Amino acid sequence: MKKKKYCPYCGKTLDAIFVENRERLVCKNCNEIIYENPIPATACVFLNRDNQLLLVKRSVDPQKGKWCLPGGFAELGESLQECCLREFYEETGLEGEISGIVNSYLSSSEEYDSIIVTGFLIKNVKNKPIAGDDAEDIRFFDFDKLPEVAFQAHKNIIEKVRLSLKPDIKDFGAYVITSEDHIKIAQKACRSGAKVIQYRDKTSSRKEIVRIAKEIRKITKDYNCLFIINDFIDIAMIVNADGVHLGQDDIDTNGARKVLGNKFIIGISTHSLKQAIDAERSGADYIGCGPIFKTPTKENYEPVGLQLLKDVLKKVNIPVVAIGGINSENILKISNSGCKNAAMVREFQEQTEERVKYINSILLGKT
Repeated sequence: MKKKKYCPYCGKTLDAIFVENRERLVCKNCNEIIYENPIPATACVFLNRDNQLLLVKRSVDPQKGKWCLPGGFAELGESLQECCLREFYEETGLEGEISGIVNSYLSSSEEYDSIIVTGFLIKNVKNKPIAGDDAEDIRFFDFDKLPEVAFQAHKNIIEKVRLSLKPDIKDFGAYVITSEDHIKIAQKACRSGAKVIQYRDKTSSRKEIVRIAKEIRKITKDYNCLFIINDFIDIAMIVNADGVHLGQDDIDTNGARKVLGNKFIIGISTHSLKQAIDAERSGADYIGCGPIFKTPTKENYEPVGLQLLKDVLKKVNIPVVAIGGINSENILKISNSGCKNAAMVREFQEQTEERVKYINSILLGKT
């Protein structure tokens, strides 16, 4: 790494002397310590709706031809936030807003010695991406198919973002809600290809619920299956579940998000078009829509019918899970409505494996 050789005040040669608990450059002529500070830089993180990451291909050295996050050095009189948005526009042609900070990482450089790079999350982006200043190409990449990234600080920022992402919850087919022997049903459902398990327990003590939830968490981890806990936010956090499912009378989405953070999935039960739209606007990750048919688990609710399910599917953009009175005999009606997710309780109490496979074959076209 390059070191300063001459004093910026008088031009005399600098000496390296141990002072103030570390080796520093000193001008003996001026009797001045020359403090060296890392250069501040920014990196911009923008994900599209498919959680793909925007990268630019460098057209200049260092690391010409490799990919990196849009970003660059802060200029005099410019905040890091202003730097981030300016560099984002110059390299991609995109305008956006900052939604948060990822982290800051110290990076070494042959040319600049030491750089401190702060990663910012970008939202509400306008315009179409066009490779600009210092970039010869611009593309979105899946996190599991990233090209070689030029800078270690950028790699660190990308990895932190990757770890913070919610699991993909699109089109999971059979949404298995456990009952009776919860652990046994979870085991069989996971073994037969279920993508999501919801632990719903209205009778056990909270101590027992925690014990069962921990066992189901182990099972779902082994099968790479999403684990959702009904109602209990605290227990979901204790066992490191993937998310919670809440009803209309539970804590609202905003309140739950403040406790859980952005990494947890939040599902909301809805029984009308307005509730479905409100749930999406409040930040729910998916909604349950029902009861579609008559069901003893929701005795106080009249069936909302298939027409509401169709209307909801047209109006909301987050995943919709049909629920209520659904079984192997009427699952085709759910599929024909355009819905690819269906939650059931009683249907999976017997012949769990066969029924999970059958439901998935109807909803997802898989056997």
